[in-house]
Amino acid sequence: MQRTQRRVGATLGVLALAITGNAVHAGEAGGFFDDMNINFAGFVRAESAISTTGQENPNNQGGNIFNSQTVARTAYLPPALGGGQWGAIPLGVGGNQQLGGLLPPIAFTDEVRRGDFIDADDNAFNYTILRAETEMQLTLTDHWSVIGRLRAIYDPTIYQQFNPGSVGGVQGAIDGGEKRLYKGRPNMFEYIVEGGDKPNPLEWSGKDYLVYFPALLAEYTSGGLNLRVGNQQLAWGQSIFFRVFDVANGLDLRRHLIMDRALEEFSDKRVPQLSVRLSYQLSDTILLDSFVAKFQPTVFGNPNTPYNVIPAQFTVHDLYKEGGYDSKLNYGLRLKGDYGQVSFQLMATRRYNPDGVFRWTESGVQKPLSGLLGTAVNLAYSVKPQLGNPDNAGACSPTLCRLYDDISEALSHTPFEASPAGVYSAREWFNYAAQVRLDGVAGLNAAIEEFAASRDVFATPADNYDQAYAELDTFFIAAGGSMRGHIARQYFREDVFGVGASYVNESENDLLNQMIFNLEVQYTPERTFTNKGLSRNFVKQDEYTVSLVVDKWHRFFNEFPGTYILFQALTKNRSDLVGRHLGGFGGSENKEAPGKSGNSNYLVLGFLQPWPNKIYEIEFAALVDLEGGMLAQPGLRWNAGKSVTVEGFYNFVDGRLWGNPNDNLLSTIDFAEEFTLRVSYQF
Repeated sequence: MQRTQRRVGATLGVLALAITGNAVHAGEAGGFFDDMNINFAGFVRAESAISTTGQENPNNQGGNIFNSQTVARTAYLPPALGGGQWGAIPLGVGGNQQLGGLLPPIAFTDEVRRGDFIDADDNAFNYTILRAETEMQLTLTDHWSVIGRLRAIYDPTIYQQFNPGSVGGVQGAIDGGEKRLYKGRPNMFEYIVEGGDKPNPLEWSGKDYLVYFPALLAEYTSGGLNLRVGNQQLAWGQSIFFRVFDVANGLDLRRHLIMDRALEEFSDKRVPQLSVRLSYQLSDTILLDSFVAKFQPTVFGNPNTPYNVIPAQFTVHDLYKEGGYDSKLNYGLRLKGDYGQVSFQLMATRRYNPDGVFRWTESGVQKPLSGLLGTAVNLAYSVKPQLGNPDNAGACSPTLCRLYDDISEALSHTPFEASPAGVYSAREWFNYAAQVRLDGVAGLNAAIEEFAASRDVFATPADNYDQAYAELDTFFIAAGGSMRGHIARQYFREDVFGVGASYVNESENDLLNQMIFNLEVQYTPERTFTNKGLSRNFVKQDEYTVSLVVDKWHRFFNEFPGTYILFQALTKNRSDLVGRHLGGFGGSENKEAPGKSGNSNYLVLGFLQPWPNKIYEIEFAALVDLEGGMLAQPGLRWNAGKSVTVEGFYNFVDGRLWGNPNDNLLSTIDFAEEFTLRVSYQF
C-alpha cells in the first residue's frame, strides 16, 4: 500500500486542542505536537461473484427447491377431535365412510406447487459491490497514537429477488417480523434486532449501503506495555477456516459469507467491538495479552439476500437488545511464551457465544385459518366453551374447552402464522429441517408441547415420522396454503479455555527444515447448543476442539521466490465447524435426524506461490469435510502496476461427494459455486 506522510506542526496542535474546548497559544501547543505524524492509506475495489451453475440459494424464497415441484397433500381428522392418531382417518370421502357418514363427502386433499405463489429467481451474479477503505494512523507523541480504519460498501442490488408485495393478496400477506426485513425487498446490510435497534457501534447502514469503522482507537505504548482503547478487532488465531483461539469476536457474514479469499483468514470478517486491550511483555520470552469488550454477536445475512443461511420460511426475532445482551461484557487473557524452537500459549475467555442459539417463539400474529378446511377448524374452535385461560391451561382439555376468545388470538400464541411464503407441505418441512441440521419430528413436537395455544387449536405431539407428516399437511391445508414459523435468537455465557504449543523443526532435509508445527486445543464446559427440535430446552454439553497446523516457506525453484505451504486438520466432538450440534445431522426428506456418532473432522490444504518480482501470485486453498464435502479455491493475483491489483478466484463447492449430504458442512453452501473478480486501486 502506498502511504502519504504529512508533517503537522503547531497549527494542527492548536486546532486539535480547540476542538476539545481548550484554547491555547500556538507556541504553547507547538512543543507537544512538534513530532506529530499522520499516515494515510486506502483502496477502492470493485468485487463481483458470478454464478457458474445457475443454482439459486435454496434458503431464499426465489431459490426454494419446491418452487418447481408439485406435492400432494392430505388432511386428517385430529386425534383431539376423535381421530385416533394422526393419519388414521383422512378427512373427506374416505374418512366419512369410517365415521358413518358424519362428515360432508368432500375430499380434503390437494396438490400444491410453491412456484404458483412465489416467483423463482434467476441470477447471473451472486455478489456485486463497490468498496472503499481508508486507514489513518495519527502519531501524537512517542507514547500516544490514534488508529482509524473506515470502510464503505455499496451494493447496486442488480439481482432478481423476492418481493413480499407479490403475495400481498394471498392469505392476508406476511404479517410477522420486523417490517424492514420481512415486508419489503431484501435488505442487504441493516442488522436489526427486536426493538428496532441497529446494535453495532460506529456503523451506519441502509438496504444497499454499509459504512463503519473496523477500527477507531487510541493506543498507548511504553516499554513492554501496549494499551488500546476503542472499537477494534482482536485476532488471536491465524488459521484458514478454523477458529480455535480466535474466540474474541463474532463474524460479519452479511456480504460474502465464507466465500472470500481464504488466505485472508478472517481479517475481513471479525465484528469490531468497543473494547480495552492490554498487552504486556512480562519478560523477553513471555507476553501477556488481555481484553475486556462489549459483547457483539455474529451477523448473519438477512432474509432473501444472496448468502442467507436461515430458510426464509421462518421469521427470526433477535433478542440481543430485549434480552439485555447489549450491556454484557466479554473478557479474556492469553499468555504466550517463546523459547527458541518451542513456544506455548494458554488462553482463558469468559464470553457470550456470538453465534447464539435458536428456539421457537410466539408469532404474535392474530390471523385465522382460511379456505374450506380452515373455516371448519375456526368454527370448531369457536364452539368450544371458553372455560380455561393461558395461566391455567392444564385444567382445560383442548377437546372440550378453549383458552382464548377466538382462534386468531390462539394462533398468535403459537410459533406459527397462517401467511404466504412459509412452508407449504410436510415434504418441504422435513427437507429443510434436514438441510439446517434439525429434526422435523422433534421440531413439530416442541412447537406443540411447549405452547399450550398449539394444543388449544387441536395440535397434538406425533409419535413418529408418518404421524408428523399427516399432521403437518393437515395444518398447511387448513392455513389456506402455508404457515410461517417464528424463532428467537438468544445468547449464553460460556468459559472457553485453550492450550497451544508450536515447534520449529530443524533438519538437514531442506523440505522439512524450518517447518512449523502448531497444535491448539480448545475446551468449553457446558457449551449451549440449539436443540435439534428448536426446543427451549437447549443442549448443554462439554465440547473440545483440536487442531494441527503445519506450514512453512520453501523454495522449490531458484528462479521463483519461496512457496508458502499449509496443512491443517481439525476435530470437534459436539458440533460442526460452524457450531451446529451433531445431534441434528443425518436427516432427510424421508426420515427424522438420527444424529451423527463420532466427531466432525476437517482437513485444509493450501499454498501461495509468488512470481518473480511478485507481479503474479498463484494460490490455492481447500477445505475437506471427511463426511463427503469439499470447498476448493484456486486463485490468481496480478499486480498490474500503477497501484492497480486484479484478483480472481473460483469457489468449487460440492457437499455431495459421498454419503448423506446432511452429514457434512459444505452441502449447506454448495449453491455458491462461483467465480469472483476483484479489481483494486490503492492510494
